[in-house]
Amino acid sequence: MATGEYSKARHALAVSAHECSLVDAFSSTAAPPSGDGEGHPPHAASFFEGFALGGIRVDSVQPGVVDCSFTVPSRLTDRSGCLAAGAVVSLVDEVGSAASIADGRPLKVSTDMSVSFVSLAKARPGDLLRVTARALGHKGVYSGTHVLISNAATGEVVAEGRHSLFGKMKVVSSTTTASKL
Repeated sequence: MATGEYSKARHALAVSAHECSLVDAFSSTAAPPSGDGEGHPPHAASFFEGFALGGIRVDSVQPGVVDCSFTVPSRLTDRSGCLAAGAVVSLVDEVGSAASIADGRPLKVSTDMSVSFVSLAKARPGDLLRVTARALGHKGVYSGTHVLISNAATGEVVAEGRHSLFGKMKVVSSTTTASKL
């Protein structure tokens, strides 16, 4: 890339102080980080996690199974007033990940998701949803989960997802030297 092109790109991607303050304002609404009580570093919720998962309630956790309830907020609906597909994918990703580690296994990263949007019209603002995730199994560093999202009042299936995760992730200490890249 020529020097002039680099300068143009850098200028186009620059973030103003005002834009930074807007992001900081959103980020401050996320839950504060907390450790797990076993000496592991805290996980700070991102703006996205707070936006997509705000209001979710974990009802029970058993080895390989996580049951949640979630009242559909209007912020996660599409133009037709139904739960947005992206919100469903976020639920499959986050709750499926929780099921994969609910038996004490290390955190993994999502590698593949397949979501069937059975009837998004069955999830409107104010509707209570049941979100149940089950670990299908673990093979080495690979895990698979199944997530079922249904309307709690009617029992009708809203969506169903399968989620693949991978990784024997190395925990990097904050004192580790940063990458030179």
